Formats: sequence, structure tokens, C-alpha cells
Amino acid sequence: MKPIELTARCSLPFSKVKMTTLRQASSLFFVSVNCLLPLLVHSQDTGTNPQPDPAQIVIGTSANSSSVIAIPAETTWTGSISLSSHESKTVDQSDLQAWLDARRNENGLSSAKLQPWHIIITYDQFDGDGDNVHSGVVEEFWDGPQKLKINFKSDELSQTDFVTERGMYRAGDQRWQNRNESEVRLAVIDPFANAATLQGSRVTPIERTFGDHKLRCDVFERTSGGISNPNQYCYDAQDSALRYVRGPGWWQITYNDVVSFQGRFVARNVEVTDGGHPFLKLRVTKLEALAVDESELAPTADAVNLSGSRVSGISVTPLKAVPIDVSAVTGLPKFEVVVQIVIGKDGKVVEAKAISGPKAAYKAAESAARKWVFPPYLVAGQPAEVETRITFSKS
Repeated sequence: MKPIELTARCSLPFSKVKMTTLRQASSLFFVSVNCLLPLLVHSQDTGTNPQPDPAQIVIGTSANSSSVIAIPAETTWTGSISLSSHESKTVDQSDLQAWLDARRNENGLSSAKLQPWHIIITYDQFDGDGDNVHSGVVEEFWDGPQKLKINFKSDELSQTDFVTERGMYRAGDQRWQNRNESEVRLAVIDPFANAATLQGSRVTPIERTFGDHKLRCDVFERTSGGISNPNQYCYDAQDSALRYVRGPGWWQITYNDVVSFQGRFVARNVEVTDGGHPFLKLRVTKLEALAVDESELAPTADAVNLSGSRVSGISVTPLKAVPIDVSAVTGLPKFEVVVQIVIGKDGKVVEAKAISGPKAAYKAAESAARKWVFPPYLVAGQPAEVETRITFSKS
């Protein structure tokens, strides 16, 4: 099969980009760009970069055709695959970083080696009943790790972030994006972002078979904690195109309509399910090379400098989670305590204060929370303090 390569040519300047979301009226972002380079899609004969398997990946019980790969829905905390017959390796920080670097050089758009690009991602979010509860658009102009602009427009959030050598600036709504909103961008641009928390896990390369199709997978399983909840990253058998991720909790992510862009695989149709139910549907409506005047990426006059600010309202996955010592809480057959914490720039908890629940459990909950460790949270490449909450319970 011939691979699809995306190349570019220069076109006239434009003054606005029209973006339409499903079940939502169009909205306009006004920008001024010197030269956008629309993509030309053509075929090339080459054996070094084969086109990904055209089979569609879905989360379901069975495939309705030979061109569909159905992956069973994860609905419990226990992993559904056996790793006992495969050779595993525990990954330390250097192992994980080398793995991340290699995968990011093959998939997504997070590599600093890329030429400037422009992307538009539309999304819809669904509740447990399958109703569309939120819709929006993420648009990014990238001219380097410290030269980029991200527009986020939805029914709940409207903001523009500017990343510069001087730090990060934000215009519009000043709240930080929640986990679901952040996933819209990360699932397409940096699909391995959540893997940064897998240090100390045991990784097992396996091959999974679905009917006539095979996927090569890296399966990460934590070596402690007593719960088998393996993260999986699966690729086409013929190449390194990412097709499926078993992420945190019960999240499963499928990658379809995969194209090659600047030597990387990028999926233009991404779906996230939660416990087997549709949760996010993402569509890349534009992906192109970009030539832009650097002044167009400069922060606007109303943008607030967020450098050094404490981040709040986000969800952070811990590297080390210590449970509450229930033996230190007497007289309570069951309880739930919420602890407000501050994570320092090094990822360690520097403050912990219980804010709700039975006061008899406060001391034990605060003591456990202070032992948690997180990956440093980066804002424009620099570590930042994070304020968030941990919930401890006994049932």
C-alpha cells in the first residue's frame, strides 16, 4: 500500500478561520497570519514508511466486518490480559524517558524537531446516557516549544494561551483547563503525556490478536498497590502508528484515520470511552505546515502573565500514592475525608489540610497525603506549584 505524505505550498494570507462543532453553531477566531501552507495529499512509492493498517479500531464486543478491530470494553479495575507468559522489565526514570522520546518521535506533534504547524481539533463530550453535554474547538499555532498560541473555545471556556521565552500568558478565561478539556489537545498532539507517571512500572511487550488483525502493545503494570490496572499502548503490526491506548481509570482511546505528517503519525479521528461508554469524540479538521510572523504569536495586551503562578483546579496523577492508615482512625466503620494539598515544584506535597469529613480522621489523612509524590507540573516548560485535592475513604 502507498503511504500518504502531507506536503505544503504557500498561499495567500488569511484573516479568519471558521470552525464548526457538531451540534453547535460556528464560531470565529480572528488571526492575522502572513502565510499559511495548505496540505497537498499525494502518494509516494516507498518501503520505508508504510501506511498504517486501514482497519478501524472500535471499543465493542465484536467486529461487524473484517476491516474493523473490536477491542473489548474495560469495565473493571482488573486487567483482562495475562502477562505471566511474557518477559517483563521494570522501568526506571531513564528507561521511561528513552521510551517516551522514541514514541514521540513516531506519533503526535510534541517533538521539538518539527517544522511549524497549525492544527484545528473539534470535539464533543458525552455523559453516561450518551447525551452531548459539551462541544468545542482547540486551535494551535506552533513555531517551537516556546513560540506557540493555543485557542480554546467551548460552551464553558474561552481562552488563548501564549507560550514565549518569557513564560506563559493567558487572555480570556483565567481558570485552568480541567482534565477532560486538557485531554482534547493531549490525545492528538501528545498521546503519550499520561505515560510520564509510569516510572517504576513493569513493562511487557506483547502481541494482541483480534480476528485477522494483530496489534503490538507495550503494557505497563504497577509493581505495587495490589490492583492490576495495566496501561497499554498498541500499534499497527506493520509499523509504529499508535492505534489504541488503555489509559488511567477505565479510559480507552482509539486512533483512526491515521496520516503521516512530517514523518510522524497523526490520527484525525480519536475517540475516548469511559467504562465502555462514549466520552469524547475528537476530529482533526485541519493539519498543515505553517509559516507565521513571530509577532502574531506574541501575547495580546490583555493577556495575564502566569509565570510563577500556582496552578489550581486540575487533576494530577501521582507517582506514589500512600493510603490512609485506617488503624489510626478508631470508632469509624466508614468515612470519607477530603484533603487540600499543595504540590511543590519538585512534585512533593508541601502542604496538606483536611477540609471535610469526620475530624477524627483528619490527622491520619493529612499524614498520608504528605507522603504522596507527583511528577513536576510544567507550565511553559517550567515547574509550577499545584493546588488540588485528595480524597481518602474507608467503606
